[in-house]
Parts: sequence; C-alpha cells; structure tokens
Amino acid sequence: MQLRYWAGEAVLVDTHQLKLFTSLCRHLHFGNAGVENHMSPSAVSRSIQRLEEIVGHKLFIRDNRSVSLTAEGEIFHRYATDVLDRTDLLNRELGEHDGELTGRLTLFSSVTASQSILPNVLSRFRQEYSGIHIQLETGYAVNALKKLYEGCDVVVAALSPEEDAQLIKRIITAIPILTVAPVDAPEMDGMLAGNIDWSRVPLILPSVGQARENIDIWFTRQGIRPNIYAEVAGNEAILSLVALGCGVGFVPQLVIRESPLASKVRIVPSGPPLADFDVGFCTRRSSLAGSPIIRAFWDSIE
Repeated sequence: MQLRYWAGEAVLVDTHQLKLFTSLCRHLHFGNAGVENHMSPSAVSRSIQRLEEIVGHKLFIRDNRSVSLTAEGEIFHRYATDVLDRTDLLNRELGEHDGELTGRLTLFSSVTASQSILPNVLSRFRQEYSGIHIQLETGYAVNALKKLYEGCDVVVAALSPEEDAQLIKRIITAIPILTVAPVDAPEMDGMLAGNIDWSRVPLILPSVGQARENIDIWFTRQGIRPNIYAEVAGNEAILSLVALGCGVGFVPQLVIRESPLASKVRIVPSGPPLADFDVGFCTRRSSLAGSPIIRAFWDSIE
C-alpha cells in the first residue's frame, strides 16, 4: 500500500489494484483481465469496485456487452500508469544497486509471432534476467503500434514499411503472402484453373492493415472489382473461412505453417504477387534510451 495524491487528495493505493486496473484498461474485458491476473471475472469486478470506492469516482462504464473508461477513468489511468512506472523505476534502481536488474516488461505480440518468434527470445532473456516480470498480451497484428503508443514496452508483429522517427524496429524475417484456397471445394477448381478471372472468385479479405492495402492496390491496378465474400480481422479467421470452403484468401506463409488448418487449405501458385510482410520487434526510441530493462531485452534479440 502506498499513499499517493490524485486530484489533490491523498489516496491509499494498492499497487496490485493499479496493475489490475491498467490490465482492464488494456483489455476492456473482465474475463480477459482475469485470465492475465489469474482471477475470476467476478473477483476482478469486486477489486475494481473497491478501487472506485477508494478513489471516489466511477472509473468504468459497464453493461452486458461492453466496458469503457469514464472521463475520470481516463484521468486515473494516467495517474496509475505514472505510479507503476515510478515503482518500476525504483525497483530497477534498487536492483541495479544490488547488481541485479529487476522490474516489469510489457509485451504485445500477434498470435503467430507469439508461437514462432517470441519463445526463443524470451527463453534467452529469462535465463539472463530472472528478476524481470514479463507481461505478455496477444492479439491482432494490426493493433500492435496502437498498443505501443498506449504504453506497451515492446511489440512483435508484422510491421509497416513506413518509417516513424519516434520508433525503432528490428526486423527478424520477411514472410511471403500466399494465396490459399480450400482443399475440398470442387466448385472453385474451375475458377482457379488456367487464366483466373479474379472478378468471379469469392474472396476472404482482411478488414484492415498492410495486407489489405496491398491487395486493394493490386486489384485497382488490374482494373478488377473483387468479389468479396467476407472481410474479417485476423489471419486465423481468414484461414478458418477458407478451410470451410467459403472462398480464397491471402495469408502470411508463417501463419499457414503454424495453423492446425494447414492441411485443409492449398496454395494457389498463380495468386497475386503481393509484397512480403516484415516481421520483427518495435519499441519507442525514448523507451529504449530511458529503460535498462528494454535495452536488456533489445540486446537479447537475435
């Protein structure tokens, strides 16, 4: 418990509650926040209610379908983040004084990267820095940079080729984008034979992101109006619909290789030539310069 000042008044703060609060801010879902903190959704709700009583303000708007921050919750989020950052800084400085680096590292990773790229890096890092607590969140790659600007230390996902002076990247690999069709869909075999008429082929497309931009550019240049069956978020969802026979999709090779649905889809060699995905790690330059923990993690990436 720590005595801190918020909105001009003294508030008795439990750092565990603050970590739970910031976790709920990231997920906006009591169940997901509970999984991250090894708590039931009802226990998360009770803890947040106690925090609201301490603060004296309602921090979240809850209903049966959604969770969102109130205006006071937004203000308190900045306060909570500042307290946790200061606590981490204190732990790092005390740890460095003792000769051991300690504290917290927050990571966001796409699902595929968390299965294929991250384990080796985290294994090396944990062996060398056992005193650092790793907090990992997974989700869609298109959300990676948003998570970074929301306060996450490092993200690993497919990264945009656009440069940003505030960010620093370390690209690990380039992954081809492949055209995939269902294995058991005889009605599509004729469409995909010979010179393909792409205006007739039902397509499963990503709703947003770099891949969608590249696909749209290719169809525009070819003067083709695509026959879009569905637009979904996430490569795994695209593979699922393709495997069900709903249409043809465009998915990174690594996703196909790691997916349990790999045997239910086939590669279409004559698919559109789309630019490769650059997959790697990204962090803010200011964070890398100011945090010994992030520097240590960055140095462990091969």
